[in-house]
Amino acid sequence: MVKYIVNSVKLLIKRALQAYLGDYGMKTKYIIWQNYIKNQIISTDIDENIKSINKQLLEELENCTRAENPQEEIYERFYKNVEFGTGGLRGILGAGSNRMNIYTVAKATQGIADYILAGEYIKDSPLTKSETAQNPAVAIAYDSRINSEVFAKITAEVLTANDIDVYLYEELMPTPALSFAVRHFKCAMGIMITASHNPAKYNGYKVYDNSGCQVTLTAAEKIYGYIEKLDIFNDVKHAGGTGEIRLLGKDIAELYLDAVQAESCLNTPNLKETLKNLSVVYTPLNGAGNKPVRRILERLGVFKVHMVKEQELPDGNFPTCPYPNPEKREALALGLSVCKELAEEAAAAGMPEDIPDLLLATDPDCDRIGIAICEFKDGRPDYRLLSGNEVGVMLLDFLIATKVKTGLKEKPCAVTTIVSTKMAEAIAEKHGVKMIFTLTGFKFIGEQIAFLENEHREEEYLFGFEESYGYLSGTYVRDKDAVNGSMLICEMAAYYKDKGMTLAERLEQLYQEYGYYKNELIDFTFEGSKGMELMNQLMQDFRENLENSFIGKPVIETADYQEQERHVFTKDGSGKIESIRPIDLPKSDVMEVILEDGSSFTVRPSGTEPKLKIYLSAKGKTAQESEEIIAGLIRELTNKVNR
Repeated sequence: MVKYIVNSVKLLIKRALQAYLGDYGMKTKYIIWQNYIKNQIISTDIDENIKSINKQLLEELENCTRAENPQEEIYERFYKNVEFGTGGLRGILGAGSNRMNIYTVAKATQGIADYILAGEYIKDSPLTKSETAQNPAVAIAYDSRINSEVFAKITAEVLTANDIDVYLYEELMPTPALSFAVRHFKCAMGIMITASHNPAKYNGYKVYDNSGCQVTLTAAEKIYGYIEKLDIFNDVKHAGGTGEIRLLGKDIAELYLDAVQAESCLNTPNLKETLKNLSVVYTPLNGAGNKPVRRILERLGVFKVHMVKEQELPDGNFPTCPYPNPEKREALALGLSVCKELAEEAAAAGMPEDIPDLLLATDPDCDRIGIAICEFKDGRPDYRLLSGNEVGVMLLDFLIATKVKTGLKEKPCAVTTIVSTKMAEAIAEKHGVKMIFTLTGFKFIGEQIAFLENEHREEEYLFGFEESYGYLSGTYVRDKDAVNGSMLICEMAAYYKDKGMTLAERLEQLYQEYGYYKNELIDFTFEGSKGMELMNQLMQDFRENLENSFIGKPVIETADYQEQERHVFTKDGSGKIESIRPIDLPKSDVMEVILEDGSSFTVRPSGTEPKLKIYLSAKGKTAQESEEIIAGLIRELTNKVNR
């Protein structure tokens, strides 16, 4: 209680300071930015495209003073620098130090250049020193988001001005293709310009180490230190260096697809014939997946691919899905509509073989994939969205059938995260597959692959997945790969179709065998500085004022990954601690709560969005039982967050 009061007083002091800064300090920053951008607009040495961007930034700044609350508008843009975390940069596009723009991108890149030139990337590399590049270069890729290509070129400009060579994709490419380029060219680092599945007003900047994996917590902290030393306008180099830009074209894109295809599971003639008869609806959600996903399906022999035309071509405004996240039903609404139309046409024409088997949807940077599967109700085709956990366990089971049981994979291991379904552990245990759990984020799965690689055991890696629709079956990259996921999902559908079974029927078989695991994610949005404060308060409340029971079931265990401690409680609901055990994972702002019946929930702030995420898990004897547990948890936790 004393700690809570102290923190509340600190918060009041912080708000008073913010009010002062909003009135004085932020105005100073605002004027500095305004004057600098004005000078850039009248300069004769500036590219016309950059001048146009500067005019937009200046207009936004000037509009702040005309707003209903100008102080708040200025404060939100300048109260902090856009933060560099474990995922790199991510923020709202616009003017100011707390926005994604050509200046914050250039400053971050200068910090990375300084980090590389100081040799820090070698110290922080997960690779052995013999594998670490001594002549640093950086690979760069970008997706379809607003200003992604501009930010990629600014990034390349700053790096070459610092005598660092650049490998730059000449057209938009998926995030896993960036990871592939880092590894293929033995680069010191990689940079992907994307905000993944965020709304159109966001863009971002993912940073990769020389293993092709997103940088570690330690490396991210060091890079942030280098960035924060810099003056955004005076310390960034833009010209005069000896670095060269080497454009990457179709040849490297095809090499990446070769690596994806090498992970194919199906090679028998009858299954190839089944793939030819597979009918797929695909939407890249106006992102980078259009060409590579269609190309890998073409290589497999999947020729019945129907595109969602409104979402086919790159468009950073995402006009038909404001939140281009394949986790959300709204993003897949058009795709589902196409599936149903085609199914009705096929049924009316007496051609059931043309009814779509699958809907595939990849996010803007094509590292996540969502799917819907055809299932028949009263003899009529309908489409069911699968969760990331359901796809993950089905792919794990499929890879066990095609690679472990066939003897192609010895001493297999699979990797997933602490917030993903425990059903994966049950499947792995039955078939002798070692299951490794990591913190949330695919970089931790990639890190596990690097550990295997350093011990020359990478062949043991079977599969990695996270509940947020990320999958990878090979070691050719160190990030989730929706091109790989598209291939595996189509092969899995063909594998069971050849056996006279739908994916819906196979999933039901798995539930009957292992139990009805139900997982759900609820999230709460907290925009701006006040939202961040509230989110921090809520995490503190979960740690310090946690109830002894939820939905009438005692809390028997908590895991605080920030304190790296697991508390086991007596089962009488009194909250009395029975034992305390250490957690052997890096510190992370995550709280897990386990109830007496084995159901659980895990709370964490998102590292990439202004959201508090709560992951719910239940296991029942029937689907209804699991759903009732989840519904009860949703009610109680929503009340706790909103009170």
